[in-house]
Amino acid sequence: MEAMTGSDGAALAGDLPPSLSAASSSAWLGEVRAQRTHPLVLWYGPTYGVMERVDGGWMMSGMERMTPQDARDSLAWWFRNMARDASGADRGEFRDGAALLERGRPDEVTVAGRVFRVVRADRFCRFGVDGPEPPRPTDPDELPEPRTRRDARRFDHGLLPPALAPGSAELLGERWEKVPEGPVVPVEVTRDARRALVTHPRVARLAARFAAAEKESGTWPPHGPFLHSPACVRDHLATYFDTIVPMMLASSPDVLAEYRAAAGLLRDGTRRAEITVLGRRFRVIRFEYVVRVGPDGPERPRPSDYDPEEPFTPDPEEARGLGIADDE
Repeated sequence: MEAMTGSDGAALAGDLPPSLSAASSSAWLGEVRAQRTHPLVLWYGPTYGVMERVDGGWMMSGMERMTPQDARDSLAWWFRNMARDASGADRGEFRDGAALLERGRPDEVTVAGRVFRVVRADRFCRFGVDGPEPPRPTDPDELPEPRTRRDARRFDHGLLPPALAPGSAELLGERWEKVPEGPVVPVEVTRDARRALVTHPRVARLAARFAAAEKESGTWPPHGPFLHSPACVRDHLATYFDTIVPMMLASSPDVLAEYRAAAGLLRDGTRRAEITVLGRRFRVIRFEYVVRVGPDGPERPRPSDYDPEEPFTPDPEEARGLGIADDE
């Protein structure tokens, strides 16, 4: 088993001119270094979430849903939970909002005077000669605090950041856009992507997300969820090593001991970006999340986006057991 503790890939402070070394922890310098060390930007497809229009802009929830319908279902469930604690007309409005989402596919709804929208984001990952970009020294790196019931009553991921012009100096000349095209790409996917460049011409970059990747035949496919900090990914990967691997592999005690030791290293508080276990090479990799923005706000799902699921309606008995049934 081998462990690597560097957290910013090939470019460390020693690679920089002396006058810049002291500033090596700045986010801006991290961006500049990433362009040099990981110059290739690859698109990893869309992801979805829900935002609420507020006085200051658009308040975000998580952007971790894999399909637009998954985001609608999560909003319907959130409405039902809100109805559980609401009173008077608001209770009925939240229940009506949930029912609307459970029988249709609206991407924007107004409930109790509040406007909610399903929003689309694009995921990107930077690559260099040694593969995908690991976390940067400036990336926040902690496990989240336990959520309380009160936390769950509101969107708490902050306001959508200001939208910038692709290719502008604020984006260091980068455009953060992708138009899938070619013989294997459906024409409607290419059409919608080109249209979005016109209807939603600016881009807002969200906080980076992170995932575990394993090198396989020269590629680095991500495994598991996209999480908010490298610490969350290390914790998730440690759980895989000491809980999932023993259930999946009929391995010898020596093999399982290697995985348990690797899990211990991932939990020792070190900002490890990479670890190798029995020839398997794992890395925590960094993803950029970008939302396109137009005059009316953040982009909704596109007509051609993959969206196969039907709206989800909870079983009445399950809903009653959770206290979110429509009946009083």
